[in-house]
Amino acid sequence: MSKREIYKEYGINYVGGKIESPVGLIPELLVNGNAKLGKGVWTFSMLAGTKEYNVKINGIDYTVKGTCACDCCGCYAQTGNYRFSSTINALAIRTVIAREYIDFMKRAIMAQIQADNIKLLRIHASGDFFSAEYVNAWKEIASNSNSCVFWSYTKVKSFERSFDNIPNVNIVKSLIDGCGFNFGHCDYIIETYQKLLGLEKTVHICKCGVDKNQHCVNCKGCSENEYVLFIEHSTAYKAETDSSFPALVKLINAQ
Repeated sequence: MSKREIYKEYGINYVGGKIESPVGLIPELLVNGNAKLGKGVWTFSMLAGTKEYNVKINGIDYTVKGTCACDCCGCYAQTGNYRFSSTINALAIRTVIAREYIDFMKRAIMAQIQADNIKLLRIHASGDFFSAEYVNAWKEIASNSNSCVFWSYTKVKSFERSFDNIPNVNIVKSLIDGCGFNFGHCDYIIETYQKLLGLEKTVHICKCGVDKNQHCVNCKGCSENEYVLFIEHSTAYKAETDSSFPALVKLINAQ
């Protein structure tokens, strides 16, 4: 079937590369890869943090708040390209759809997974789970898309175990008991890694911070592990200039 026909089966009109939504004609909700993720890893992203943004969607004014419970120091999703008005607007559209039109979101995502034959999907390159209804929507999407592997991250303790009975979904802890966030400077990553090993936890350190050729498409770290640590990659911190960087590289390569 054509993409238009698949969307039609889900009750959605597909017009010239866009979809008709309750807020008008918008881009498809899933985006294919970037320099870090690699092509073949699709994402659904929303506004991060707690800030409110004033945006226009198809000529209508909206005030849209970020989906996170807090504003994390060093959050990459509030720096760099995420500050561009075009990026903010795109994230705001998905945030409005997720908050106000959850049934449409489910149908649109399931249709796109089928139409584009998506096999790897990261829920939230930015943003977080914000309600039980939203979590349940993703549970339904994943349960009806068995050929796709999903993974995500959350700081919300009550949602960490929500997908335990869905085998094609993995949730990584963004906030680790007794440690803190799962990202930080090199010395923090080394300390947290060793602490988790001491607690007999299986832990993976993301290699993207030390290998420019490493992409999510050729790694299963986040799709298989509960504990994954990331070198902070905000614009304010350059890991390669950190005195602890060589020791962290050695640790990563020994995984």
